[in-house]
Amino acid sequence: MRSSTKLRLIVILIVVAALGAGGIWLLLPQSASFQGDTFYSPLGAPTTIVDLVLAIGGGVLFLRALRNFKQELKPAWRMVALAQFAVGVLTITFPIIEYYYLWPNVWWNMSSYLPYLVGSIFMYLGMRKFYKLLELKSRITSVALVSVVILIGWGLHAFIPHIVVWTQFNEHQYDLFELVPFIPVICYSAAAYMALRIRTKVGKEYSKSFGWLAVGLGLQAASSIIIGVLEVTGYENWYFASRAYEIPVIVGDIGILTAAYYFNVIGLPGSRFSLWRRLTGRAQSRAVTSVDIVVYVAGMVSDVNQIDGYLDGMRIVTSQHQTGAAYSESDQQKLYDVYRDIEKYLVTKERLRSFDAASLHANIAQHFNLDKDNSRQTFWPRLTA
Repeated sequence: MRSSTKLRLIVILIVVAALGAGGIWLLLPQSASFQGDTFYSPLGAPTTIVDLVLAIGGGVLFLRALRNFKQELKPAWRMVALAQFAVGVLTITFPIIEYYYLWPNVWWNMSSYLPYLVGSIFMYLGMRKFYKLLELKSRITSVALVSVVILIGWGLHAFIPHIVVWTQFNEHQYDLFELVPFIPVICYSAAAYMALRIRTKVGKEYSKSFGWLAVGLGLQAASSIIIGVLEVTGYENWYFASRAYEIPVIVGDIGILTAAYYFNVIGLPGSRFSLWRRLTGRAQSRAVTSVDIVVYVAGMVSDVNQIDGYLDGMRIVTSQHQTGAAYSESDQQKLYDVYRDIEKYLVTKERLRSFDAASLHANIAQHFNLDKDNSRQTFWPRLTA
């Protein structure tokens, strides 16, 4: 079984496990300690169980991706994985609170804020590590600056009129506690911004990974903002009672799980046609060209600016090439030279992943299904001679 196929099955199993665990919880009888329904919802525990499994599954896949990346990048991966593990493990408080109706208990109630408080801090630190490793410049990586923004925002929050949300707190205790839901707003927003910015700077192979990560983190930031609004307007409304506030959280964790999947398949061979094109019969094979091979390998470079000069050789060839015509021997040699320069960069200088020439050749051959019959119009025979 191909590694990419195996990874897709793992993701499917995680989603099925999440839905299955949530469905099984629905079969449990009502707790004998249930005393009221002000904050109760039959969907409360199942939805948090689904989110719990998705978050832990994302953490597992992020850890699995460690084997494919360079040593200096692994601390960032571990921090991102730890963020998802924190969300998943600490979310276990939600079904306990829901099942035994512990919302009136102030300590249990406060513990329900821990998953995304801890998770957002680890996620920010992990994305900050990524950002700095890729040598991107921004003040958003300054922990001191982010801390000041959090403190200023928290201070301003104290002046916002609000209803009595926490009956167990006086005004000063309420203002003090509001730091807890405010931290995820800033940390997840900063992490989402960094993921989106990284996406614009990396090669094609990495763009889906960081794109999905930005989507997932953006939804987590949106969910944190919603909780912040509920902390002002109160929780006795249909939005909380229906547990609709869980939707952006769950979809966000699906986005992060998808990002973890794409991080794992970076550099793995796969079909050059999308699943949709294959299912709809539009995956009509055409002759592979040397340009296809160069473009594919260039997409494996994390920072495409580092190889921009190498690609000038391909740009010269393609600018002079007539559509439908075969590439001349001179053009093939130029494209071969471009490929060898990019291959050398990947093997010796690539910042994120470790490559070797043999695995690259095997990857390309499998991706394009190259053999001696369909590679004659490319530089492939001289590369593998």
